[in-house]
Amino acid sequence: MNTHKQNLNQTRSSKSLVQERFGRQAKAYATSSILSDKGNLDTIIELAEISKGDIILDVATGTGFMAAAFSEVAGQVIATDLTAPMLEQARIKTGGRENVWFALADAEHLPFSSTSFDVVSCRIAFHHFSYPAAALAEMERVCKPNGRVIIMDITASEDKAMSEYQNRVEKLRDPSHVRHYSQLELMEMLKTCGLEIEKIEPWSFTWSFEEWIRIAGPDAVAAQKIKALMLDSIEGDKAGLRVELRKGELFFTYNTAIIVARK
Repeated sequence: MNTHKQNLNQTRSSKSLVQERFGRQAKAYATSSILSDKGNLDTIIELAEISKGDIILDVATGTGFMAAAFSEVAGQVIATDLTAPMLEQARIKTGGRENVWFALADAEHLPFSSTSFDVVSCRIAFHHFSYPAAALAEMERVCKPNGRVIIMDITASEDKAMSEYQNRVEKLRDPSHVRHYSQLELMEMLKTCGLEIEKIEPWSFTWSFEEWIRIAGPDAVAAQKIKALMLDSIEGDKAGLRVELRKGELFFTYNTAIIVARK
C-alpha cells in the first residue's frame, strides 16, 4: 500500500472512531459542565463582538451549546458536526429556534461556498481533527473578508514532557482524541492560514475526574489506568493539569484559550 492510500485509510479510520465514540456518548456530552459553562459561552460572544446581522457557522458543534448561545444574539447560525447523534442533541439544545440550521459535515471538507459567513467558530473540538491545518483552511475559506474566525480549545503545556503526558492520558480516555496543542501552536496555525490574531483570552476550568470519565465512557480497565496516571502526575504536576485530591475526590484543571482572528 502506498503512503497516500495508507494515510487516507488512517484518516477514514480516525473519523469513523470519532463518529462511533461521540455517537455512543452524545447524551452524556449534552450534560457536560465544561461545554455548558455560560460564563465561557458569554465570553466568546463578547470577544467575537457578535451582532444581530451576523451569519455564523459553528464547526463541530457537538451537542450545540455554542450554536444555541449564538442563536440568541446573531441573525443566522448553521451548525455542523461529523456525528449525527450529536446533531440530534444540538437540535434539542437549540429548542427549535428558526434561525438555526444543521448540517452533517466534515470540518476538513465544509459543504459551503467561499466567503459565506461573518463568523466561523470551533469550540472544544479542534483536538479531534485529523488534519487541523485543513480544517482551519476550510474555516478561513468560508469566512467573509474582514470576518472573524474563533477557535476555543483546551491547551497543552509548552513543556514537551508535560504535553506528551497530558495527551497520553487523553488518548487513553478517548481513543478518538488526536492532540491538545499549546496556545502558541494554535496561534501559529491561524497565522499560517493568513489570519490575523486580534484577541486571546485564557480561560481555565476545574473538572471532577468522575464527571470527565463518565462523559467519555472508557471501560473500567482504561478508567483505572487513567486514574493511576492522574494520581502519579500530582507530584511535579507532570501533565500540567494541576491534579489534586479534595477529601478523597480527584479534580484537575484544564487550561484553554479563546482566540479571535480576522480574515
